[in-house]
Amino acid sequence: MRAISLAALALAVAVPAVAQDADRTVSGGGQLAPGWMARTDRGQNFDNIKFEESGTGWNITVGPGVALYRESDVATGEYTISATIEQLSSKGHGHGTGLIFGGRDMQAEGQVYSYFLVRGDGSYIIKTRTGATTAEIVGWSKNSAINESELAHMKNDVSVRVAGADVIFMVNGTEVHRVPKADMYTDGIVGIRLNHNLDMHIDNFKIEH
Repeated sequence: MRAISLAALALAVAVPAVAQDADRTVSGGGQLAPGWMARTDRGQNFDNIKFEESGTGWNITVGPGVALYRESDVATGEYTISATIEQLSSKGHGHGTGLIFGGRDMQAEGQVYSYFLVRGDGSYIIKTRTGATTAEIVGWSKNSAINESELAHMKNDVSVRVAGADVIFMVNGTEVHRVPKADMYTDGIVGIRLNHNLDMHIDNFKIEH
């Protein structure tokens, strides 16, 4: 795995101890889909996570922010990961949902991964996590390729492609950004990330080598 550049680490900020709005209670929470594991942002248990199979995908309702993954879903070298992300409800405000990649030591203090999220106001963010610290590679940025509906239903196809010296980020078939591979974690576990207080449906999750 490549080391993150000093320029990226310079943007690192500690994860706040308390979110700006409290994590909500999830009725029927405390369950994960078969074969999946979870890592919440601040070590919360799974009582307020409801993650269940629905058709060819999953319905996921969360209080805390969480990374969801299967240990067998690993991508290295050149690859593309993708998913269809459908916001069923934002619980009254928009938060980000998307893909993680380059994950390692996901349950350890020194966890690392990169992530690409979109949210209902038509913006995206690209970040890395190193232990309890996150670094913004690209802060929240609007792009016309992203379907918007901040408080209600919206759907976007998102993908991350690692190719040559670049990591290419796509929404609905349009490139929204690319980042030097050296600035990100790319080899490792891939999965799904939801920021807190969301009700989502994830479908068409796949890895292509």
